[in-house]
Parts: sequence; C-alpha cells; structure tokens
Amino acid sequence: MKCPACGHDNLPGAEHCDACSWDLTHNELPADASTVQQSIIRDSIEHLHPYRAVTVEVGDSVGAAVRTMQEHRFGCVMITDSGKLVGIFTERDLLYKVANQVADLDAVPIETIMTPNPGVVRHGDTFAKALNLMSMHRYRHIPIVDDHEAPIGFLSSKGIFRYLCEHALDEN
Repeated sequence: MKCPACGHDNLPGAEHCDACSWDLTHNELPADASTVQQSIIRDSIEHLHPYRAVTVEVGDSVGAAVRTMQEHRFGCVMITDSGKLVGIFTERDLLYKVANQVADLDAVPIETIMTPNPGVVRHGDTFAKALNLMSMHRYRHIPIVDDHEAPIGFLSSKGIFRYLCEHALDEN
C-alpha cells in the first residue's frame, strides 16, 4: 500500500506508513483487490481464532513456564508483572536460548530468557495489522492485550493459516 504522503511502499493493510507514520486506515482498497485481500485488510483479529491468555509471573522459573506450555498445549506463555504483559516465552526461545544451555530449568528465572516487550494487538485491530507485525518481526505468536496492558489472549500462525484456508476456499 503506497503512502499518499511520502510514497513509501508499505505492506498491504498497514495502518500507518512505516516511513512517515501517516494514517493509512482511510485509504481506499484497490479496485482489483481479491475477496481474501479485502478480508485481510478489513477483518478484525477476532476472526483469527485467538487463544486465551496463559501466563506466568516474573520470578517464576523457566521450568514453570515450560510446564505451563505443556499443560495447555500452547507454543507460548505470556510473562506478566502485577498483571501487565512484560514479555513472552515461546517454543523458539526454548529451542534457541535454553536447549543445551540451561541444565536446571527450575533454577533460572523466566525474565532472563523471555523476549521482553513483544509487539501486541488489541481487540478491534485488523488482521492486516497482526500480519504486518508478524512479518516485520518474524513472530509466530502475538499477545492480545486490553487497555491496561493485561494479556487477554494471543494469535498464532496456526490460527492465521486456518483463516487463510477458509477464505481461500470460499473464493473458488
């Protein structure tokens, strides 16, 4: 999506220009946009099959976080401090930061391994915003937070794939 203010070529559905921060939400959809493209730009994240938030507190161990992920069968857990999101711990963190490096998972505080201050979305945000965030930062999980920064859920690439499959099949 080309920014009308500076001409920067942004990802389709971006809400603000990456170069000049111009508000792109009021731009018209291209006339030739497919049904899937229109859905991505207009649909809110509620269509992406979000999961409920699973959290551990700062001070809990990496072992506690891993057990929580196993118990809920999720690929991530959100880290909170007094109810506010401060980080995320994912399967990727486990693989690259913990495996073959940490002998006693219960002796290491989660905040030393977590990814701090992850990008987030809020209810009402568009699929395009979530997809843009995932693409720019190579995220597979994005926390959904409320107005007080408390985690209320998360999006995963699995939910996005399901959404895309459902909509791609509707077009044919």
